[in-house]
Amino acid sequence: MRRAIIVGGSMSGLFSAAFLRRLGWQVDVYERSAVELVGRGAGITTHPELLEALEKCGAGMRDLGIHGERRIALDREGRVIAEIRLPQIHTSWDRMQRLLRETLDDARYHLGHAFERVEQEGSQVLVRFAGGRSERADLLIGADGIRSSVRAQLAPEVQPRYAGYFVWRGTPNEGDLRPETRDSIFDCYTIFVGERHHVFGYPMSGLNDDFRTGHRRYNIGWYRAGDGRTLREMCVDEEGRQHEYSVPPPLIRRQLIERMRAEAEAMLPPQVVDCFRNSRPFFTPIYDCTAPRYVYGRVALVGDAASCSRPHMGFGMAKAGAEAQALAEALREHDDVDRALAAYDRARQPLAERIMLHGRKIGTQLGVDLRSEEDRALSRRLQDARVMMNWIAVPNFLERSY
Repeated sequence: MRRAIIVGGSMSGLFSAAFLRRLGWQVDVYERSAVELVGRGAGITTHPELLEALEKCGAGMRDLGIHGERRIALDREGRVIAEIRLPQIHTSWDRMQRLLRETLDDARYHLGHAFERVEQEGSQVLVRFAGGRSERADLLIGADGIRSSVRAQLAPEVQPRYAGYFVWRGTPNEGDLRPETRDSIFDCYTIFVGERHHVFGYPMSGLNDDFRTGHRRYNIGWYRAGDGRTLREMCVDEEGRQHEYSVPPPLIRRQLIERMRAEAEAMLPPQVVDCFRNSRPFFTPIYDCTAPRYVYGRVALVGDAASCSRPHMGFGMAKAGAEAQALAEALREHDDVDRALAAYDRARQPLAERIMLHGRKIGTQLGVDLRSEEDRALSRRLQDARVMMNWIAVPNFLERSY
């Protein structure tokens, strides 16, 4: 029986484990965190690739999320200025994690193990963890996110690049919102576009996958431009400590949140203001990067460890599932593991480049780092909310002609 070690116990790691187990591989997942990964994310928009991966890996789609049928664009006063029909399922990080976690035996999911290094010995890998533990396998999968320790050893030159903007996010409870907010936007994917900033929002289940009316949540996000100095100032937490990349949500300064809410009052539609007023917002700086290769000997990268795009397409989860599926399919089609890994690399790395570049196109709306006349022209075009409705988080975005 062939064996794989997976570093990273979040979505791409769980997808990889589920697919390889269905091939008959023995799989062990090692996660740095000492506690189960719950409550680590907000909302997720689904794409056909994600739905296919959930079905084929055995996780399924039961009670996956809320079915949305339409998108609306608001003006500053909160009036609907455009509407399109675009059916889509809106789910949550927690629901996805539960579905995928159920595909793996507890005995094969190891918490509190930080990856140190990998040594390659012919057709095997020797994976070493902090504390002295080591494991041998036929394959190591690096699925440990954008700050991947596995990638840092094999491709240290690949560093996530700050995009020059960040997103404020919140998940207010449906029952806390004003009736006017619930009636106008709660069943919709909502978009608002301002000068060098924009908002998206959509419904999602409540805590513990609660789909009852009045108990659901609304996932809201507000993209804003901010240079490196602005980000550094934002990354000082409530205790005055400086963080390098971002601040854990509970530690974000109350003063910073109040400043954001005041700016929202002055700049955003009343429905969006209501959402931020009734949630504890948190911010996420936007980064992207792509490794030049997905495979390094008997080590394969999957998900954000391999490439991370800006989240405008809502495609990160779908990409993780599709890459895990592609890796498993290559291993099924080739008896030779090395040939399978080469096929996986050829199929996924160029596609990741295209996805990353598409995210940068949408990011031109923020007016940051516009390098060409094409960038500037697209930035001007995307200031129209009616245009943005057909760019943000749309299915099959690489195949569409805008």
